[in-house]
Formats: sequence, C-alpha cells, structure tokens
Amino acid sequence: MKKHALVILLIGVAGILRGQNDLGLYPPSVKWKQISAPSGKVIYPEGLDSLAFRAAGIMNYERVHDSSLVRTGETKRVSVILQNLSTLPAGFSTPAPWRSEYSITPPQNLFLGPTNYFDVLTIHEYRHTQQFHMANQGLTLPYKILMGQTGWLFNSLIVQPLWFREGDAVTMETIFTNGGRGKLPSFNMEYRALRLDGGHFDYEKGSWTSFKDFVPNPYRTGFYMVSKARRDFGDSVWKKVVYDAYHRKGFIYPFSRSMEQFTGKGTRLFYESTMRELDSVWTSSDAAVHETPSQLLIDPETKAYTSYRYPHYVGDSAVVTLKSGFNDINTYYIIQHGKEKKLFVPGIYTDDHATTIVEGNLMTWAESGFDERWTDRDYSVIKVYDFTTGKTRKLTCGSRYFSPAPSPNGKIIAVTETDLQNHFSIVLLDSKSGAVIRQLPNHENIFFTQLRWSGDAQLVAVALNRHGTGIVNVNVEDGSMKQLLDYSTTEISRPFAMDGLVFFSGGYTGINNIYAIDISENKMYKVTDVRFGAFDPVISHDGQRLLFSEYTADGYRVKEMELNKNEWTQFSIDTESDLKFHEPLIKQEGVNLAGKNFEGSYVVKEYNAFTSGLFNIYGWLPLPNIPEYGAEFYTQNIMSTLRGTVGVLFNTNESRFHSYVKLTYAALYPFIDLGFDFGQRNNLNLISDSTPGTFSKVPWVQNSFSGGMRFPFRLTQGRYFTNIETAVYGEYYNTAQLDTSDLSTQTSELDFPAVKAMLDFSRLLPIARRHVKPRWGQTFTAEYESAINEEPERLFVSAQLFFPGIMKTHSFNVRLSYKNEAITNTFRFNDDFIMPRGYKSAPFENIYLASFNYEFPFWYPDLSIPSTAFFQRLRMNLFFDLSEGVTAPFHQRMSSAGAELMIDFRLLRLFQVTPAFRYSYTFNDYIGEKQPFQFLILRFEVAN
Repeated sequence: MKKHALVILLIGVAGILRGQNDLGLYPPSVKWKQISAPSGKVIYPEGLDSLAFRAAGIMNYERVHDSSLVRTGETKRVSVILQNLSTLPAGFSTPAPWRSEYSITPPQNLFLGPTNYFDVLTIHEYRHTQQFHMANQGLTLPYKILMGQTGWLFNSLIVQPLWFREGDAVTMETIFTNGGRGKLPSFNMEYRALRLDGGHFDYEKGSWTSFKDFVPNPYRTGFYMVSKARRDFGDSVWKKVVYDAYHRKGFIYPFSRSMEQFTGKGTRLFYESTMRELDSVWTSSDAAVHETPSQLLIDPETKAYTSYRYPHYVGDSAVVTLKSGFNDINTYYIIQHGKEKKLFVPGIYTDDHATTIVEGNLMTWAESGFDERWTDRDYSVIKVYDFTTGKTRKLTCGSRYFSPAPSPNGKIIAVTETDLQNHFSIVLLDSKSGAVIRQLPNHENIFFTQLRWSGDAQLVAVALNRHGTGIVNVNVEDGSMKQLLDYSTTEISRPFAMDGLVFFSGGYTGINNIYAIDISENKMYKVTDVRFGAFDPVISHDGQRLLFSEYTADGYRVKEMELNKNEWTQFSIDTESDLKFHEPLIKQEGVNLAGKNFEGSYVVKEYNAFTSGLFNIYGWLPLPNIPEYGAEFYTQNIMSTLRGTVGVLFNTNESRFHSYVKLTYAALYPFIDLGFDFGQRNNLNLISDSTPGTFSKVPWVQNSFSGGMRFPFRLTQGRYFTNIETAVYGEYYNTAQLDTSDLSTQTSELDFPAVKAMLDFSRLLPIARRHVKPRWGQTFTAEYESAINEEPERLFVSAQLFFPGIMKTHSFNVRLSYKNEAITNTFRFNDDFIMPRGYKSAPFENIYLASFNYEFPFWYPDLSIPSTAFFQRLRMNLFFDLSEGVTAPFHQRMSSAGAELMIDFRLLRLFQVTPAFRYSYTFNDYIGEKQPFQFLILRFEVAN
C-alpha cells in the first residue's frame, strides 16, 4: 500500500513539472535593476525604483509586524520580480525555484477593491511566500531530500488546501488595506446567492469545482473559513494548525486532523459550520430586501450557468450583451422580442479589464494583443464594431489602452492608458485611424477607469486615488476635473450620465445596487433594490427605461425597468453595510498599508538577466511520461532564461535505457537548444526486403549530440490562440555493438551527422467550462530527420482538425498522420508514432493513419466518496481508425472502431485524475500484437 501511495505521489509531482513556467519571458532590451532588503531581493525594470522600494517596504512590514502565521522576522528571504510589460494583472509565488513575480498593471474592474492594486498584490503574494516558508519543515524535509525544491512545493500543495492558501491571502489583503476582496459586496455576492437559492453543497463540492453547478472559487470559501477561525480562536490559530500539520505522521489529511485539534472540527465540519453561520446572516439580510419590479429580457434555454453582461440599447427595441457560461465562450448577442441572436465572438481578453460601451452606431471594447516572441509582453488593443455596416475594426496595435468609449458624434474614442512606469492617463483617439488626438494631463497620477461620455466635451469616469474610489467629470479639452461622488472605500462601478443624473452601481449596503446622483440637487437616490447585485446601468435614449445586469445563483441576467424618480429612495452614504464577517479582524489587527509611505534607503544595483544565477538546480524526481519512464534533475534560473534537464529514462516502445542532458537558453530571440544523449536502443527491424512481415529485435548502444535553434511565434490575435514554432538542429550520432547477424545490412558501427527540422502549428478556439475540446481549431506537426551521407531518414507529419458536435459541449475531431522511414537500415530514429487503436507498434516503411473521434459528456454526477473521491464528469469518445502500413511489396490494413469511457474526478482532495477505459474492435489480421482492452491515465496532476 505504501509503495502504491509513493507511485501516486511521484506521478502527481510530475504534473507540477509539466506546468512549469515558460522560458524567454522578457526581451533583451529590458534593463534590470535590483535592491536587497531584509525580506529579500527585488528585481525590476529600470524606472520602477519607487514600486520596488514600496514592495520591499510592504513585505518588511508583514515580516516584522504580523506573526499570525510566521514568527516575527523569520520568513525566508525571497526574490521578487516586478513585471511591467504585461497588461494582464497577475502574480504568483513558488518555491521551485524560490521566487515571486508581480505583474504591475492594475485591473480596470478593480476586483481587489477601491485601493492601490500594487499594494494588495504585494500583500497577497507575500502571504503565499510565508505559507511556503511554513511548509519548509517537518515532513517536507524528506520530500526535499527526494525531490529538492520540487518536493517542497509538492508537500506545500498536498498539505495546505487551496482554499486555505488563497483564503488566508485574501484575509491578509482585507486586514491590511482599506480595500481587499473580503470587504467587497461583489466578492461575497456569489456565495450569498448560492446559499439563499438552496445551493447547500457538501465540502467535497464546495471546496473545489463542478461541471454541473456553479461553485464560487476557493478564494471565497477560504476567506470565510480562515476569517472565522481567526475570529473564534485567535489570530495565531492558523500558525498552530499549519505547524502541526507538517509535523504529523501520515499522508492522509494532516491539515484536517490538525484543524480538529485546534478548532474542534476538521475541514468538512468546519466548512459546514461556516456555511451555517453565513446562512443565518444572509437570511436575515435577505428578509429586508424589497425587490424592485423589473422585466427579464431573456431567459437562457439551458439550465447551465449562463451570464449576460454589459447590456446596451441598440436602436429602440434591441439590446446587445456579452454572453458567457458553462456552455458558451464570450459571445456578443442581440436580444430582441425575447429572443437572442448571435452577433460575433470577440477576441481573447481577461475579465479583469472587460468592458463594452455602445454609443450611436459604434460599439467598443478591448482585446489582448500578444508579442510574437516574448511571453510576458502583451498589449491591450481597441476594437470597434459598426452596427450599420456589421463590420469590426482593430483600431490600435501594440497599445496599452483600456476602457474605450466612443463619443456621441462617433468621431473620438476615449481610452485610459497605463504606461510601463505605471503612469495613468486619459487619451483621445481618432475613431477612424486610431491616431492620438490628445493626451489629458494627470499630474496626481489618478487611476481612471470605466469611461463614458456625458456630453460632447465631458467624460464621466471612476477615479481611484489613495483615499479610495469616486466618480469624476473630466473636461476633454484641458483635463480639468469636477468631483461628482466623493472618494470612499465603497465599491462603485460603471457610471452613466444623462440629463443631469449620474447612475452607477454601488455596494453601500453590502449588496450592489443601482444609484443615481442628481447633480443639481446634490442628492443621491437608490434606484434598485435587488437580492444579490445589480450592475452595468444604461439608460434608454428617451430616458424612460433603465437597463442593467442582475446577478442570480444561475448567472447574470439582463433586466429592464421603468424610470420613475418619485419611486426612488433618497440615500445616505453613511448607511451601514451588512458585510460584517471581517470586522472583528479589522478591529483586532487592521491597518491601511496603502496609506503608509515605504521609501527606504536601498542601494540600487544592476542586474544582468543574461548571466546572473544561470545554473540553479532546484529539483529532481521520477518522471512517468508515456512511453518513457525514469528520473530527471532540473535547473532553471529565476529570470527563466536558462533551463536544463539531466535524465535517465526507460523507453517501453524499445525496451531500453538511456541518459541525457538538455539545455535551453532563451534570453535571445531564438531558443538555443543543446542536448547529449547516450544509452541503449532496441528496434524491430525488417530482416530482409524479400521477407516482408518478418522482423528481428536489434539492440545497440547509441550516443548522440544535438544543437540548434527554435523560433517560437505567438500569433494570437482575435479569438483564436495561434502559435507557430519552427526548429532546426544539427546532430551527431555514434552507434556501436549492433547485432546484425540476421540482417541484410552488415554494419557493426556507424558514425554520422544528421539534420533535423520541425514545424508545429496550432490555432484553437478557447473552450467553455463544459467543452471537452475546442469547437473549432487546427493543429499541424511536421518533423524531418536525415543522416548526412548515410541511409537513416525519417519523415513524420500529423494534423488534427476540430469541429463542433451536435451539442455545444460535443466535439468531432479528425487526426491525420503519416510516417516514412526505411526499416531495413541498421539505425532508426526514435519511435513516437501513435498507432491505430487496438494495434501494438510494428515497423513499416510507410504508415498512414486517419482517426475519427466524436467525444461528448453524458453525466455530471457530482457524487463523492467522502474524503476519497469526488466524481465530476463522465465522457465518452466514439472512434474509428483507418490505417495502412506499407513495406513494399507488403501492405498491412489496420482498421478499428470502439469507445473510450473517461471519468474526471478528484482523488483524495489532492489530485485531478482522468482514467480512460478503451475497447477497440479490430477489423484486420495483423502481423504484430493486438490490444483490444486498454486502461489509460489521461490526466494525473496535483489539484489543490
């Protein structure tokens, strides 16, 4: 049993290594600086000194003044990399290799709250650093001996549940700032709606995810559980739990058993207790809601979770909205007379920036643009759709523009811009050419977002400064501002100005509702009263109707109501919020780090990304990777410019061992790859041309060296993920000890140089939650390898085409493959051709394969074996394979049909597993072996 558990663990760790970071993140033109602080090293692009000092100051504050998880001043020093080339808000921390990375571009949708994004990001990610620090003890030490820093990471993930890691970090950002997600009505809204609507899921489902029902993410689950424990048992309770968990004996659920010791309940019972407390609070609040009458404009045909966001009037009777959900990727639809009609699929973008504005005949939004080579350099480009022509235009390229808003006359599009030094501004663009008309001054560096015109020369916008968020009117001629709504720490969004009124969504009561400011009266009114949340207000052209998105347990819905000011309630911003779950923690420990200065006196030094710390061996582990199994050692520097692997593997296709060294240097435009491989080879070879179908095993020793370049091209633009990679290598082979006694070619030793060329292409549509494969897409792979002045030569070509199935969640796909390689030679290149299902590998000079697959989900059981497995989805793939192998004059037909049953489930609350049971009916006699029944593991990775 212990041996089986060890195998499971090692397979899980292999999944971590498959997900390691990309290489070649930054162009060589970036000049890097570094400072050293007590909390660690901060590495950053030139010009970001103030942010680097602030990051160091915040981390130092957490390290010294907070002892809720780690004893004061003991957190292991860490290297932090600040990234300014990406427009995507993000951050991560990892011990393998030990570092953190922060992407500094703020989100337009302010999902971290009305406070400085960089401060919240630093607080959140440094808490992850402290969590990993706490994992570096006790039972982790044997893992580190066995697997290095990878073992440290692995044991961190299997002991600390994801809900704890993210919930603890959200709790810290909530305590240490005036913002933080725990204070936001929109953050609490999803669980409020779920629980009040009867979604009382058990711990197995509520702590993870589901294909059947929408489950709020672990950030939310964790925030409630972590906060409750700190409220009820003191701020050091998690320090005790985590320390105890890493010093307990046994692999199964040490965290839950430690929770039981210090809180009286394990994870399952504590989750249920937390949910019951929330039910009580929310049920009481729900009774006070007096729902405003409104009309539902469209009811989804499916029961699957579906959302409609950013609705706008188009003409007098139609509404355009962005639809998404479990069955749908982001798609614009027109709603008219209770029916919806698909308009088009926009390009790829993050929800953190998403917005849509319609003015007149123009609709504007932003999409991601990607650098062709450098992974961490991307853009935010502006797109325009004209309802009169039905055409879409890309207005800008290589830009960092957000929140586009067309002017009433359609001649100008206002955008916000964030430059590489995190300077913020409003920019006016020509709507036809995209040329800059004017950049408005912003001397205080206020962060503007969610723009909309409120006349020919005025913009209304959400503005963020150190006091919080407010609503301002901006003069587009000189950039002067007029305050419409004072700055506060209340969540607000999407202002819409019309006829002296400014409508917006605000979370004053703990539920987001639509409010209106009467500018002339200087009064605020509450326009809607909904149970869970109202967003995205838009007023009809005649000023008589309000359009908005209302959140429900099944997703956002488009609602419309008549406007009657006499029915509005005058509102005071001093009204008390019902969000009090976090308040005891704020009273005990709360401090607003966003209001503190962290200047410091650090020495700034140069940092050379080309050469600094190139060799950094951080992990080693066994690696099962069909058809090869073995062990590998890994090196990667923290700037991801050099990666290396040393391995010993066993190839099951050839029944042989081999060892290798691989290095990839990615600081320059082409990836430079070097490799050395030595060991045994063992192939089935044709005995002679005159006896087709008769083969012999041929063993030999092979040493090889390769060097070459890869050219990756990330061509994603619009709605398809598109990538091309070309590579060319020079190789040298030394082969010896060939047993050729029964072969027509008598060669005992062969030395030869070779060349290898490769081409990979993929163009894939994103998938929705329930999609089993992309609904549209193409992949293509070609490899050619040839010895110089010798016989060995190999050509392999494969393509796969994806098409929609009968239902939205179904997939029909076709894979076409071809391989050519002479097999009467005494040397053959590596065998990686995928055979038709039901037939084991056999050598052919030419082999053709056409595989037809129809894959579909047929059950979302959401059934659990408590503490053991949570079954999420069952899928079926019906297939037909048609193949022919040729070794002249011999022809071998290989056709098969069958089915594959796949089960997606979570094992031991730690691993996401997809086993597959395959039955293949073969139609032809075969010279080799058949395998009608197969058991496969398609996915086995850490999921916690």
